[in-house]
Amino acid sequence: MTTAQGIDALGVEQPRTTTPGIGVFGTGTAVPAAAELPVDIPVDTVGLSADDRARTKVITSAIRRRSQELRRDHPVLQHQDALGLAAFAVAVLGFAGSGALYLTGVLPWYVTLFVSAAFAAVGHEVEHDLIHALYFRRRKAVRYALLFGVWAIRPYTINPVYRIRLHLRHHAYSGLPDDIEEVSITNGRPWGAVRLYSLLDPYVPALVRIVTTKPQDAEDALWRRTILQASLGLTPVAITIWYAFLGLHLASWLGAAVPSSWLHLLTVLTVVWVGPNVWRGFCLHFISSNMHYQGDVVQGNVLQQTQVFNRWYLLPFQVFCLNFGSTHPIHHFYVADPFYVRQLMERDIHPVLAANGVRFNDMGTFTRANRYHG
Repeated sequence: MTTAQGIDALGVEQPRTTTPGIGVFGTGTAVPAAAELPVDIPVDTVGLSADDRARTKVITSAIRRRSQELRRDHPVLQHQDALGLAAFAVAVLGFAGSGALYLTGVLPWYVTLFVSAAFAAVGHEVEHDLIHALYFRRRKAVRYALLFGVWAIRPYTINPVYRIRLHLRHHAYSGLPDDIEEVSITNGRPWGAVRLYSLLDPYVPALVRIVTTKPQDAEDALWRRTILQASLGLTPVAITIWYAFLGLHLASWLGAAVPSSWLHLLTVLTVVWVGPNVWRGFCLHFISSNMHYQGDVVQGNVLQQTQVFNRWYLLPFQVFCLNFGSTHPIHHFYVADPFYVRQLMERDIHPVLAANGVRFNDMGTFTRANRYHG
């Protein structure tokens, strides 16, 4: 056993224990079981300067202080489990309701797709909070039921049980090639047709690569195993529906004899279930992969991991990922608040982020393949 100094999400130094060759990913870091998820995630900070440590502590303290003030001024925020359950209900009932309105002829397909995508975005935030055990922390069965519930309305995503592991790894290795979660949605890749298509569908290009090429190194082999395991469940079902919808409609348009009942069924499934998540996923992947830096970030330096990405013209994307580009940097500094609290503190915390070196709307990231330094 070896022990290294680390710093938790609150900016407090604490020991970090590693054992070579163990852990969920075999990296030497023992990731806790899902039933014992940490709110504070130990991260190596050996390479941080004293100035960066101080700036990080200022930001984290400001977020924590504002979080406490909000709970004092708005006592309803203290009922976190109930609020999480309410957000879950809004996501699921809204998604199902918009689909029902389409099936009864009240909403046209294009309105249904966008409305459902917005509700699915709420579901994504609920899943993310559940990954950090921010709701029903001591009730594993409830937490898992909610995780699979929001997966049901977001089938074009990976198995949430595997995402727990990937997301904790994301916090530990954000900005590094080891960050499988962000690398898998094109973070760090140069722009081109492959990256653009992978934003819309990160799964099929990944599966094609897995099938047609051999692992380049141990990290690449790990990435391949993780993608295959995490895709078990609803993901291949959604992929099949999406490409069958595209393929058969194209064949029909080209004059092939395609049974109308097949086209109708695939159209309904695409409009009310899969299609909203293709669009929602594209919006989230576009914002997330460009607000995170990749490739030359100092491990554990939260100042370098993200930027605030909230130009006005990004609003069409932000709507379908719940203002992710503007509030997600707050989460990197302090993971203990659910998504709606980050929304409430956004305007108060942004000046603190800017004053302490966090970048805002660095559009040069598009030409630098998301490198921090270039």
